[in-house]
Amino acid sequence: MRKKKIENSLVSVWVITYNQEKFISECLDSILKQETNFPFQIIIGEDNSTDKTRSICEMYANKYLNITLLPLRENLGLVKNWERTLNACAGRYVAMCEGDDFWIDSHKLQKQIDFLENNPDYSISFHRIKLFFEGGIVHNDLFDHLEEREYSAYEIYDKWTILTSSVVFRNFPKKIHFPKSVYFTDIYFSLYLLEKGRAYCHDFVGVAYRRHPESLSLTFPISRIQKLFYQYKYMIKRYPEFKDISRRNMNDWLKGLIYAPYFKGIWKFRLYKMYFEPKLIFTSFFTTTITSYIIKRKR
Repeated sequence: MRKKKIENSLVSVWVITYNQEKFISECLDSILKQETNFPFQIIIGEDNSTDKTRSICEMYANKYLNITLLPLRENLGLVKNWERTLNACAGRYVAMCEGDDFWIDSHKLQKQIDFLENNPDYSISFHRIKLFFEGGIVHNDLFDHLEEREYSAYEIYDKWTILTSSVVFRNFPKKIHFPKSVYFTDIYFSLYLLEKGRAYCHDFVGVAYRRHPESLSLTFPISRIQKLFYQYKYMIKRYPEFKDISRRNMNDWLKGLIYAPYFKGIWKFRLYKMYFEPKLIFTSFFTTTITSYIIKRKR
């Protein structure tokens, strides 16, 4: 008879994965190699992959008592999978590792937990990373600007500072539910955690951030750009103290939309542009916007 799974762990390690059969074993092995003086559990949110990812996760969950694979009958999508996996983490602390990344310091978890245990006013611990391109090319300069110190919410939001797979945070009893406008969850979640405490960066490299053709951060179809535009538009109201950053990012994504080849609904974003820059109403930009709407009506 199988032993009962470990449930009461100090740390829950959050892992989400989808169609990552080539990478998920390396990710899980790197977590299992962590040397700690406390128990930890691994919670896997596998999002009904079309490849062998789920069968690999099942093999690990059957082999290791501290691994739980969440049940699933349908594909939830990135945001909902993030959310339900976070809400399944019951540890006092949560460490994060996406399924195509892997940890490279076997003491990383111990270092970060020791820090949070000794500094109760901090809610986030993170560290530097190694960028790993599929094919063996390794770069250490991404996130090279990071220093060993506290980072403010403004700094973190202004520049991509925290890699999800480097984060350990203090868990909170309240369940997390992402707003409908949120598409890039890490941007929103960092600010959410910083409402509850401070953030500290450690000067060690603890994770390899893998970039490959399927990486979300490397592919930007029109639909994704639209979602990012609406997310930053939402963030202006959600975090008014950072509205300058949100507006700048929103306008950057808006430029990508209005100057993109024709797509359904382009006229809406051209109207947004005129709303933010009324002088465009008196230029050819207005007439081309009307033309794009007429084209849409005829299709």
